[in-house]
Amino acid sequence: MATTKLGTTKSASRAINYAEKRAIEKSGHNLDVDYAKSHMKMTRSMFGKEDGIQAHTVIQSFKPQETTPEKANEIGLELAQKIASDHQVAVYMHDDTNHIHNHIVIGSINMETGKKYQSNAKQRNFVKEQNDTICRNHGLSVVQERTNPVRYTLAEQELRKKEKRSWKDEIRRAIDITKDKATDLDSLKSHLEQDFGIETKLRGKTLSFKHPEQERFVRANKLGYDFEKGALEHEFRRSASREGAWQEFERTIEQSRPEPRTKDEERTISERPADGKNESVERGNGKDTDYLEWASQQIRERDAKSAESKRGKDKERDIELER
Repeated sequence: MATTKLGTTKSASRAINYAEKRAIEKSGHNLDVDYAKSHMKMTRSMFGKEDGIQAHTVIQSFKPQETTPEKANEIGLELAQKIASDHQVAVYMHDDTNHIHNHIVIGSINMETGKKYQSNAKQRNFVKEQNDTICRNHGLSVVQERTNPVRYTLAEQELRKKEKRSWKDEIRRAIDITKDKATDLDSLKSHLEQDFGIETKLRGKTLSFKHPEQERFVRANKLGYDFEKGALEHEFRRSASREGAWQEFERTIEQSRPEPRTKDEERTISERPADGKNESVERGNGKDTDYLEWASQQIRERDAKSAESKRGKDKERDIELER
């Protein structure tokens, strides 16, 4: 499995200096990697585009023990050739963390057209798709980002192995606790702020959260699908529907309950035949008993479904952690 993180820099030389100093493997596309800085500078000068963004960066991180540094660097070069075929690219493999990773530095200038590399949403999705395709072709696992209820980064997985909790996990836990008593995003935001000091920000369809001990917000999709705007709103609608159905159920029981018996009715019951053949008729056709039994059955079924749903969600999270 390999994940990607994209960025930009106004100094290609600085990005290369950092990546090259720690590299244990390196390779290049459309340049000699040992002279990457000068080759990229020459291209920028030739097209008169020295200002602004000089390079785009991709950090490609691999699951521990899933591949070797040499193979990982080859995969990084293959990704570079797919996503920036007409650009100069340097790929540097690092092993200074608990998971090996490539630093891919893409020169901003297209060598054929002189136009700059565009890092928009469409291109970022293209990078992720190509990364997943290449990983599959090399027999590596792939992150199922959109369908995972909870998304753990490689660093978080290592913390969990040591039975430690990350600040992102603290946000997840706070949301899980809060959404049970929230009715919409506004009330969720209010409860998170009051109870946990967690800030919430919504821009368009993008929901983000800020841990009180962190300086930056984290997007909900980095926490997992269960914490995104659409999933939370769906949960609020389901809760409202369940609550409405339960209230209607209680009203139905109350309305169907027989009126209190008069003294004459009580006397009739006490004088019923010994064989009890007319008992159900004299007691209002047993409606009171029938509805109570029905109500009890509904409660048991509701509790069973709730428990089964919780077990299913816990199982999905356990499977994701094993991945």
